[in-house]
Amino acid sequence: MNFPRFRHAAAAALLATTSAMACAQSAQGAHFPAKPITIVVPFPAGGVTDQLARGIGQKMSESLKVPVVVDNRPGAGAQIAANVVKQAPADGYTLFIGDIGSFALNGNLYARLSYDPLKDFTPLARLALAPALLVVNADSPYKAAADLVSAVKTKPGGVSIASQSTGSGGHLFAEMLRDKTKGSVNHVPYRGSSPALIDLVGNQVEVFFDPMITSGPFVKDGKLRALAIGADKRSSQFPNVPTLAEVGLGDINLVAWFGMAVKTGTPPAVVSVLSNEIVKAMHSPELSRKFTDQGLEVAPMTHAQFGPFVKDEIARWGLVIKNASIKLE
Repeated sequence: MNFPRFRHAAAAALLATTSAMACAQSAQGAHFPAKPITIVVPFPAGGVTDQLARGIGQKMSESLKVPVVVDNRPGAGAQIAANVVKQAPADGYTLFIGDIGSFALNGNLYARLSYDPLKDFTPLARLALAPALLVVNADSPYKAAADLVSAVKTKPGGVSIASQSTGSGGHLFAEMLRDKTKGSVNHVPYRGSSPALIDLVGNQVEVFFDPMITSGPFVKDGKLRALAIGADKRSSQFPNVPTLAEVGLGDINLVAWFGMAVKTGTPPAVVSVLSNEIVKAMHSPELSRKFTDQGLEVAPMTHAQFGPFVKDEIARWGLVIKNASIKLE
């Protein structure tokens, strides 16, 4: 056998195969999308995740010339929505949008989670950061964060604190507050920010740690009072509201973030198209201005940046959750 000739033939065959695969992937990207795209949201309409999905969806639809549909599937700590995407074809037509809870907290919180944020999904893009306000009813006896901390430590029966859902950033904040104060906190999970805020205004629950984009309007309308903000510095929208660090709660500060992903196995060319379109949408003057004015920090990352970021966040909050001995069934 002529081994040099054989090696050349094998190399040529490998090159041809690789080129064919690259061409196929390129073709998939070139012909994508050819039908409507669905963005699955793990919260009800009206919350920050839903607002992001609808804003981005509109821009993507205008750019890609196909309808982009928002499908709200709240419940089970984002597991319902995540499994809709997990069970869909890996073709880029079904996207998952989630928050820090969906991507980084749930895997550490749940003993048995029905999806794996790293194995089941390919990150597409980070969207924005969301400083949160620690809010109470405008008529609440808690006039400052110190009053709330004192009540958590001493109130018979504990203080009721809402969250966007089980496993959400608001839930983790509640558990960290309980751990820090060694007091009593009654966690009340909702299906998103909107119903929780309605109950807080109606005095059905006492406290809520919620992104400024959804809680801020209630503070401005005088229906809620902000005791602190979960951010590195005060907000220009609420300059009189101290940071958690200023009120002695800096070690339980949590800044939520939001991102989008697609099912693992989606062709790289399609992932690239989607990532570029999402980042482009977030950089558009219209969306950027809208979300910034509402209290979000527009801070998109491409899929190449978002993947390592998610891994770092999972490791970071995993230590916090372990140290606080938080576990959900």
